[in-house]
Amino acid sequence: GLVLFAEQAYVAAPLTFDVAAVARAIDEATIGISGRSTAIAGGLGLAVKRLSKSEARSRVVVLLSDGSDTSGTVEPRDAAGLAKRLGITVHTIALGPVDLETRPKDRDAVDTATLRAIADTSGGQSFRVRDTADLEAVTAEIDRLEASGFDAPPATVRRDYWPYPATLALAVSLCLVVSRRAL
Repeated sequence: GLVLFAEQAYVAAPLTFDVAAVARAIDEATIGISGRSTAIAGGLGLAVKRLSKSEARSRVVVLLSDGSDTSGTVEPRDAAGLAKRLGITVHTIALGPVDLETRPKDRDAVDTATLRAIADTSGGQSFRVRDTADLEAVTAEIDRLEASGFDAPPATVRRDYWPYPATLALAVSLCLVVSRRAL
């Protein structure tokens, strides 16, 4: 699934195995559609709420953010604590070329400490991404960490049996009609 958040969080794609639908939702996402500030705990809380109802063996949130929580009334670490209590693991991806630890005055710096604390609190891993190659490596690592035994749910094969009794009923009906006419 996909939860997008800024001042408000919303579900852009429900939990699904339809990866193409989630990719479409990402492509169609627009910056600023739900505000200009960032409520990380709101987005994480909505994702946790959706997953809390799932009966899956493994429930995981991947939080991709710059880590700067500029809005919201709940601390991101508290939302991560709720995830932990519900058995949901949160992996975080710090996205951006510079971080607050090395360039604290840079307006676009990534708050890796907050993202690391979220991951640590929930029992997940924290990753740092500076470019596309890093992102591909991180997704491969998350796939390794959260490997499932299958790529999609088992297919349900349905077989219609109604044509057999319907054909038999039609044949019996025709026989009755023909036998009545013969009388």
